[in-house]
Amino acid sequence: MWKVGLMNPGRNTNDNAVSATVSTILMVVLVIGVALILWSVFMGLPSILHDKVYIASEAGALEVIQPGGLATQVVGFTIREAEPFHFVGQRAPTQGKEVLIKVLTPDGRTLYPTPFLSGGPLEGRTLYIYPNSTGYSSQCDYIVSDTMPEGKLKSFTLGKWVIQLIDTEANLLISSDDRAEITTGTTSYAQAGGTAGGDVWRTDCTPLSFTKNGNPVAGFAGAPLNMSYLSFDGNDWLEYADDPTLTYTGDLTISIWINPQNVGSPGNYLSSSYWKQVIGKGLQTQSGGGVTEDKNYDLYLIGDRVYFEWDDRITNTHYHIMTDGTAVTQGQWQYVNLIVEDGDPEIYVNGVSKPFSYYKSNVPGNSKIPPASPIPDVHLKNNSYPLTMGKQASASNPFYYRGDIGSFALYNRGLTEGEIAENYNEYTA
Repeated sequence: MWKVGLMNPGRNTNDNAVSATVSTILMVVLVIGVALILWSVFMGLPSILHDKVYIASEAGALEVIQPGGLATQVVGFTIREAEPFHFVGQRAPTQGKEVLIKVLTPDGRTLYPTPFLSGGPLEGRTLYIYPNSTGYSSQCDYIVSDTMPEGKLKSFTLGKWVIQLIDTEANLLISSDDRAEITTGTTSYAQAGGTAGGDVWRTDCTPLSFTKNGNPVAGFAGAPLNMSYLSFDGNDWLEYADDPTLTYTGDLTISIWINPQNVGSPGNYLSSSYWKQVIGKGLQTQSGGGVTEDKNYDLYLIGDRVYFEWDDRITNTHYHIMTDGTAVTQGQWQYVNLIVEDGDPEIYVNGVSKPFSYYKSNVPGNSKIPPASPIPDVHLKNNSYPLTMGKQASASNPFYYRGDIGSFALYNRGLTEGEIAENYNEYTA
């Protein structure tokens, strides 16, 4: 008897094996794909299913006219073509995907401008990036706006400004443009600056921490200063930990607003009860019957005079300079600048240069160097001590400051007379 065959006579037995293999491969691919998605979600990485936002933009320097007809430059940023998007922090109404605007400055700062934009699509608009120039803003506080800035602006640093756009959902750099070349502005901002007892920033816009000692009281001076300040009662001080932005061995500017109390009568600077350290970086210690000084820089009020002392890093000799007459007034806000440039010091109060004398001594007014004698260059000496404000770093001679201290800044260059005058008129440091 013949058996009837059950196999399809047109199909090879190997086809079943191929189908099984393909099914297995597809299953493995599917499992891997699901695993990749789950892994990206778990790890917080950009989703592989995310669609990027596309933006074509162009950066450049734009000239704006300030009050008085003075021309300056700001960064212009034109959105040529773009899918709907809005900036991080932009107020409603907003459209499309969220994009972070990031600015890299020629002096090493990383800025995230605050958007002040009207609603609607950004495509086709020219945006303006410029510093927040109110008296209480920091060197790291910038704005991006679709309206031209008005009023007096802080200067831009010279060089190329890089504008970057980042897709925040995918964490991807969308674009980076370095065509904004600023040719009118300042060579550099302060190495460190801010408000006493408030926010203090390094050049790169990272915060500089401090500790309060005693009970200094915060306040705010209204118009025209519009400045935050800290009041010292003669038993308070601030301490900033040693930091490269606080140490100077070449050029230096101490730029600071003060409202001193208890300065004594004019010319009464010999009484140590009127000696007050404003700001400085160093240490004084007892040594036998005297004291040992190790000062990078120290700025004081000696009665109504301005006094600056340092240790020479070459000879280890202690020097000071002091104004020849009254320089500050009790109970008034004053803007003080101590400048060291190419080894030569200068003292300005409210934008006016003050005459001073040199002394080879750590006692105010002692061992004056006669005008006919060789005048020493200033060679500031490095140290690793904290910076103090409102008190000398000394157990035996603290020389507490009494009064208010507002905005201050430390530069690694000498400010020009024009910059000093501008700071004085704008109530900033």
